[in-house]
Amino acid sequence: MQGISKSRHVHLMDALLQLEYLLGKECGCLQQAGEYRAELATMHSDYERLLGELAKVITDYSVLYDEVKIRFLGKKLKELKRKFRWRCRVSRCWCKTLG
Repeated sequence: MQGISKSRHVHLMDALLQLEYLLGKECGCLQQAGEYRAELATMHSDYERLLGELAKVITDYSVLYDEVKIRFLGKKLKELKRKFRWRCRVSRCWCKTLG
């Protein structure tokens, strides 16, 4: 999937406006050109709005990802690592006293 090029959109909208201007009321396609222009403008506006929403979701996800990875998972893994080392030391001492 590819994003919508703003410059291509602007060029197409300008071309439709020029066509409407040149044709005036002489052609039945004037109405069609106006409808296309309105529909393109609406769709591009929706696209821009959705991009903004997507950017917010990406930012929120990134913040949550960092929180989980660094502040939660990182701390818990360090705690487990310390416990594991401590248990290994204790079990070695215990094994030595038995042997």
